[in-house]
Amino acid sequence: MRSKQAHGTELALLKKRLVDVKSRRDAIDTLASTYEGLEAERLDASQQYGRTISDRAVLVARLDTIARHVRAAPMLADMRRKIARLDQLPDITSPARTWTGSVTELIDDDASLRTRLSANIDEVERLSAKVTAVDEDERILSISERIRSLAEGKVRHTAAGFDLPTRSMGLQILNNTVASCLAALGRSSEPDPAALLLPAVTVGVVRAMVEQRSGIATGARAARDEAAAALDALQVARQRVGEERAVPEPARARLGSALSKARASGHLAEIRAAREAQDAGTIRWEASLARLRPWSGDALALANVAVPSAGHIAAWKTVASERARSTAVLAERLAEYEGNHEMLAARLDALRASVDVVDDEAAAALRRVRDDAWATHRAALTGETADDFSVALARDDIASAGRLAGAADLAEIRATARDLAEAAANLSRNRMQRTQLDKDVDTQLLEIRSATRELLGDDVEASPERLIERIEDQIRVRSDALAAWEQIELARRKAERAADAGEQMRLEMRGALESVGIASAPSDTLEAIMAIADLFLDRQRKVDAEYAEALRMVSSKEENLAARRVAVGVAERREEEWLAGITEALKGTWLESGLSASGVGTVLDQLAELSRTLQERDALQLRIDKMEADRANFLVEVIAVAAEAVEPTKDGEPEQLAIRLAERLERAERTRETKASLGNDLKRLKETRDILDNEISAHERRKSEVLGVFGVATLSEVVERDELLRERDGLRTTVAELEERIVAELAVDGFEQARSILDAIDFDSLVVEKAEGEQRLRQFDEIIQQQLIRQTRAADRLDAIGGDSEVARLDAERRTTLLEIEEKAVRYIELKLGIMSAGNALRIYRESHRSGMMARASDAFKLMTRGQYSGLTAQPAKGGEVLIAVQGDGQSKVTDALSKGARFQLYLALRLAGYYEFAQFRPSVPFIADDIMETFDHIRSEEVFRLFGEMANKGQVIYLTHHKHLCEIAKAVVPGAVIHQLN
Repeated sequence: MRSKQAHGTELALLKKRLVDVKSRRDAIDTLASTYEGLEAERLDASQQYGRTISDRAVLVARLDTIARHVRAAPMLADMRRKIARLDQLPDITSPARTWTGSVTELIDDDASLRTRLSANIDEVERLSAKVTAVDEDERILSISERIRSLAEGKVRHTAAGFDLPTRSMGLQILNNTVASCLAALGRSSEPDPAALLLPAVTVGVVRAMVEQRSGIATGARAARDEAAAALDALQVARQRVGEERAVPEPARARLGSALSKARASGHLAEIRAAREAQDAGTIRWEASLARLRPWSGDALALANVAVPSAGHIAAWKTVASERARSTAVLAERLAEYEGNHEMLAARLDALRASVDVVDDEAAAALRRVRDDAWATHRAALTGETADDFSVALARDDIASAGRLAGAADLAEIRATARDLAEAAANLSRNRMQRTQLDKDVDTQLLEIRSATRELLGDDVEASPERLIERIEDQIRVRSDALAAWEQIELARRKAERAADAGEQMRLEMRGALESVGIASAPSDTLEAIMAIADLFLDRQRKVDAEYAEALRMVSSKEENLAARRVAVGVAERREEEWLAGITEALKGTWLESGLSASGVGTVLDQLAELSRTLQERDALQLRIDKMEADRANFLVEVIAVAAEAVEPTKDGEPEQLAIRLAERLERAERTRETKASLGNDLKRLKETRDILDNEISAHERRKSEVLGVFGVATLSEVVERDELLRERDGLRTTVAELEERIVAELAVDGFEQARSILDAIDFDSLVVEKAEGEQRLRQFDEIIQQQLIRQTRAADRLDAIGGDSEVARLDAERRTTLLEIEEKAVRYIELKLGIMSAGNALRIYRESHRSGMMARASDAFKLMTRGQYSGLTAQPAKGGEVLIAVQGDGQSKVTDALSKGARFQLYLALRLAGYYEFAQFRPSVPFIADDIMETFDHIRSEEVFRLFGEMANKGQVIYLTHHKHLCEIAKAVVPGAVIHQLN
């Protein structure tokens, strides 16, 4: 359509252009009478313009000649001044300058070399005097190792001197402890305390019997106490027979209320639960402390332990990972370099073994043997030396011939040797990199250990990765330990609160019992008081039956008393048997008589203390003997070394003597190092002197050459002569350049011709001529401008009128426009017919294919709207068709009148129908919808997912949403749907 409109516009423009051409052709016919007058005026203006241009060119050429003469005159004057200066300079021959550098540099070098030579001589003399003055202590240096070994003996000697008084005091304390044990055993005069010690078997038997003694004595005491208690209970029961208590009802009610409150209380369960939680926390705390070893301390100390942050640990991990990767890369490269080195070495060995060619080293050795034989022969000139030289020469010739014949093999051997050297260098460089990387790893380990020393102690883990893992594990264990401690504290406080509540109830129960006339002991527990109260209340409720119960109780107490008396007899017999056993066990020892049953345990404890003290005393005595031996050995050694070193000694100062020997050795070594350093300095000065002598020789040769060239005696005279010659040569060069510039400026063949021209010119009249010429040139420019304006205006008027050529051009333009109109009209008709044909074809195609798509879209739309709309239809409109939605009641709506949700449903229905039509004739592609059911209700969403499930039989269906309830609907309607969570 747009192409058709464009062609219509182009035809209109062509028609307008045809009318414009016709109007211009008519205007030309009316102006032809004035054409001849305008043409004559244009020709006259052109001729005058040409003559003026020629006159101006002649004037410009003359002004240019005047300007060249004016520029050349100062050059000639300058040249004549320089020639006059040349006449004043001496006319001597310029020497050939073959030296490098200026004469000033030669003068500076001459002074510098003399100064450096004088300083070198003075420094050599000074260092030689210092070397001669240094005296080495050879005697002390010869026994340096023995003197160094005295340091360890001195440490032991000093330590023994400090420790012996303490050890002696400790020995005295142990002797006093032995005496105390003997006094406690009643054997202070015993000469051999070890004889009092009992055999281990006897001690074991007696110790076991002593442990049994406690149970036997306790049983006997308990039996007697129970018998006495049974007797008391019998007496009480007899007293209560016939008694009857009268307790006021309010007091009984108070006691009952307190008892009910105590029974309803859960403090015991709370205490038990708190203690169980405390036990569990304690187990966790102890387990965490065990895992935190070697660290030790309480919870406060653990909380104050500094631990690295997560950022530090992450940074350590990153660095450790990078270095681990670097280590792996270097290891791979090392294996590669080692393999390459071994391969090249094997290849070189194989080449040398398979090729009978003398290598470079052997050839050089043969050549040296030949040269030595030749030198020997020239010196001796005997038959024997001639034979030796002949043999050496033959061997060298054979080797040379072989090397020439095997040049290729020899080149391969050289290349392989060179590759082997490169491989060895690569291998060495890789090992150096490995060493540096190991140092970096050690540095990181030191950093990590320093940051976690308080938590890990002196951990010896060599891998940064495993050390970081251990740090993280220790941090987690620390957190668990602190949490366990918090649990312990919480459980303890809960238990305390529950115990306080129980104590309050115990006091209430005790007060209630006192109100009914029953006194309880302050140490009685709540359970005991509750039992008493319960018993009291039961007895009060059964006051009538108490009498009979009292009689039964008397009988029971009598039986109990009899049983308790029997138990007392049994306990007394067991006690007698124990006394007989202990007497039998101690038989044959110094304790078999005069030892009470209660004192056996004390005696055994004293004997154990005596045994331990005797062992410690013997060990301490042995250590004291060793210290005294060390002191004696050190004294002997230091005196011997001092005697060999001729060092004066004094009694009682071995340590000072060792210190003096060490200081003397240190001075001797410093003296030796000083002398060696002076010798090295002297050697360097002599090498510097040799270099300086060479520089002085070279300087003197250059100086002699320069003096000879200039024919003078001193360098200062050379400077003066050189300045004159340089000025003369510069003036000559300048004069030659000025001659060339003057010749070039005047454009003549030679300088003499140029000079004669300049000498013949009157420059004053030339200046006047130049001013007049410049004035005339400005006048010519104004005239030329006016003539050019006149000529241009005449040509413009002629062009405006036109002529025969303009008429012909307009006729050609008219014919061209007519042809273009014809061509555009034909094209317009063709396009219009094509558009009509295409429209008919599209309409036929829509009619043939729309029925299936429209039916699918109508069914889908009806299903999605739950019957609110019965289907879809299309109606013709201007330039196309309009889609209409038909409601269930027969009414219709255009798509713009639908609600937002209905438009979404219509859009989705059309997409479904289009997808089916596409998949029917082509390979299916995924169908993708993005949260289009956002405005759909639950039922419509189910229908849409059901349609999606049917579409999945044709191709893949992808639905994107952020609503969770749609996922649940999809799983319920289409069980085979797969839900992907995109985070």
